[in-house]
Amino acid sequence: MGESEYTANRRRLGAFGERLAASFLERNGVRVLEKNIRIGRGEVDLVAADRSGRFVVEVKSGTEMPGEHPRWNFTDRKARQVVRMARSLGIRRVDLVTVVVGDRGVRVEWHPRVA
Repeated sequence: MGESEYTANRRRLGAFGERLAASFLERNGVRVLEKNIRIGRGEVDLVAADRSGRFVVEVKSGTEMPGEHPRWNFTDRKARQVVRMARSLGIRRVDLVTVVVGDRGVRVEWHPRVA
């Protein structure tokens, strides 16, 4: 049985968001070192570095809808999972990048040190 159209669209949006987030960070002086690192049952979206050192970046993408924002998908449970994976890589900093796709275009927001 193949994946649903909804799941396929979410997967494409997620991949688009990760590419856009990496490009955004690089334009802002950050080096993206690795992408999509599997750790156990989880995945680190990006490992990046700036002058202060290496950090993990969680990327959350979504469509613009009233009363919703992809940042809200970065729950406490997800934060704990990402922190565990980051620490397994010897990294203590976790940043979040959100990508919002809407009628007026795409908006990328960087939220440093969220966990």
